Amino acid sequence: MSIRRATINDITKIVELEIQVFHETLGETFLYDEMSINPFSRMYVIEDQSRFIGFIGLRIDEQAELMNFAIDPIYQHQGYGHKLMTYALEELKKEDVSLLTLEVRESNQNARHFYESCGFKVSHKRKQYYPNEDAIVYMKEVEK
Repeated sequence: MSIRRATINDITKIVELEIQVFHETLGETFLYDEMSINPFSRMYVIEDQSRFIGFIGLRIDEQAELMNFAIDPIYQHQGYGHKLMTYALEELKKEDVSLLTLEVRESNQNARHFYESCGFKVSHKRKQYYPNEDAIVYMKEVEK
């Protein structure tokens, strides 16, 4: 198992995984811009024996926002998500980031359980953040 910074060559796999998991994607153009011109973007992928397992995308300054995060359903509930989240938090610590926030669909109980198991706490609700659905905003202090 390895975790590394995402590259332009990973965009196709990221888009395919987003569609598989979310039934929508941020899109190749967005991801290309994030990786090539946005200095606040950090994207990491997790692989096992050269098999693409998942990815996490963040935007950072003094605080960070989780933009997107997915693990291939075949590999869910095997610890890969926790390993990738732990890695991302360690990277944020190195960049002196104090807080990580994210939004998740209120109905997405699997994701909510995962984030809570990683130590995220509910901050508030954003009404109609998604089409026809509220978002729950989670926050986690990045331990120094």
